[in-house]
Parts: sequence; structure tokens; C-alpha cells
Amino acid sequence: MRLGLADCRATALLVLALALGLAGCDAPVRGQAAAEIARDGFARDPRAVRAMVGQRIEVRGFVDHGNLYGDSGAREILAEYWSGEGTTPGTWRFDLKSAADDALGHGFAVIVPNGPGRDALLRRLVADARAGRPTAVLVRGRLSTFAAPTNLRRLTGLVLVLESPGDLVPGPPGL
Repeated sequence: MRLGLADCRATALLVLALALGLAGCDAPVRGQAAAEIARDGFARDPRAVRAMVGQRIEVRGFVDHGNLYGDSGAREILAEYWSGEGTTPGTWRFDLKSAADDALGHGFAVIVPNGPGRDALLRRLVADARAGRPTAVLVRGRLSTFAAPTNLRRLTGLVLVLESPGDLVPGPPGL
């Protein structure tokens, strides 16, 4: 079978289009954006979030520098950014916001076990906070929820529990 000139041109254009398309692709974005599951620190869609309870998920978001909790060792590093004791001994906590410019307290809790790398992570968070820089992170953990009733309606609170400090990966906003 012989290909004609028109067939060769069409094939060449197809190959060129594919090459240009692939060249324009960025690296895949990991995890889902916090904004996909949360709004102001509560479940955006409680039914969809309940389906994820207990599963290990990846979420991208921003550290709420005004909500950093931990033991006395964390307090020494966090200094003026320390918000109080952690949730349980052996862990530290921060709130994950959907957007860098979300108001203080508009994130949900991320519980991180103490372990190797904790102090370096805390120092990075403090350095970003002092410089007025948002800290974008990718976190991997198991999701849980809790009832958060208010005067007007019932909200669903979120908590993400990480298995190790290595499940928190700071990086650029696009991660």
C-alpha cells in the first residue's frame, strides 16, 4: 500500500499537533484542591465528604499561619505563631486553608505526628509567616468529620490525620 502526498501531509500535521500539545503540558497537579472539599473550613458537600471518610486522600492548600499548635518544642520554634497545645501528645496541628488569602480561621484541622523533619517544617512555616509569604502544601492523610451545629444550620467539620511528617510536602502554589 502506498500513501499519497495528502496522506503524508495529514500524518505530519497530526504528529506536529501531538508534539505541540505534549510540549505545552505542565506536570500533573497532585491531589485535589482544598476548595473542592471545603469552604471556610467546613465540608463543601457533606454527602460527598462522608463518602471519603477513612480513606487516604491528597489535598492541596495553604497553611493558616495563625493556627499552629504543638507541644513545648513546637512552641519554642513557632514563637509568636504558636496558638496553643496540640490536639494530642505526640502530634502538632495546623489549619489548611483553600486559598492563600482566606481569612484566619477559615481552614480545617490537619493533625501531624511528631517525628523526623518536624522542626524543619515548623521553621519553614515560621519563615514564610514572618516574610508574609503563603505556604502552599500537599498533605496526605485519612479524612474524618464531625458535626458542627450552629444557630442557623448544621455544618460538617473536617479533620485530616497524617501518618508521618513526610505526608506534608511544602512547595510552590501549583504543587
